[in-house]
Amino acid sequence: MYIIKLTLIFCLLCFTCFAQKKKRNIIEPPLAPPSRADYDVLEKRMACIHRNTYLPGERLKFFPFDQHKKVMLISFEPPELRAEIIYTDTTKASINTPIKEEVYHALLEKKQKLDLTRLKEKKILSALELDKLTDVLYNFGYTSTKSYKGLLIAESDGYRCYEPRNAIVFLDEKGLIAEYIEICFECHRRKESSEKMKTGEFCTEKYDLIKKYFHTVGIKYGTGKNVH
Repeated sequence: MYIIKLTLIFCLLCFTCFAQKKKRNIIEPPLAPPSRADYDVLEKRMACIHRNTYLPGERLKFFPFDQHKKVMLISFEPPELRAEIIYTDTTKASINTPIKEEVYHALLEKKQKLDLTRLKEKKILSALELDKLTDVLYNFGYTSTKSYKGLLIAESDGYRCYEPRNAIVFLDEKGLIAEYIEICFECHRRKESSEKMKTGEFCTEKYDLIKKYFHTVGIKYGTGKNVH
């Protein structure tokens, strides 16, 4: 009986080694790159579609709308050189060279008061206008998020440029900047003040939809055809 057990164990080990060796010798065929037709399918799925997924009360439960009810839309000039710092390079004892460094004062900083003198336009949103904004953010999304031939859609990184002229600003009870979404409509890029920010799915037309909303409530700079 003992010999039979040893024989069975030996056979099992031999079979396992053979299977592993055979598996190593199998050459997987290279994956073919997605075709133009595949990309066309994905592009169609990235298009925006409106669904009544979230009711008005549900949309206001997303951060930061659930924390800050005073929301302002603004437009402003792109950042300009506001100050200059001169410091001394002391990395080498024999060299003492003044170096100029450009410094930009950010318009949007959390826990700071918004500098109204630097704004071109501002608009505090009413309850109805806030409802429309959250509808654009949360009820417009991708036509489909299902995988296609193993490929998944992903939000575009936009263009390389970034000259923001608009923002959605959330103010706290003291009137200070609590959170913000800085937007460059031209470049299809944005900067969010917190990783907790919930802005919905940025399907293909989402930036244009938000830009149209800004323009509708009276923010013309940065949302028209000519922004310069």
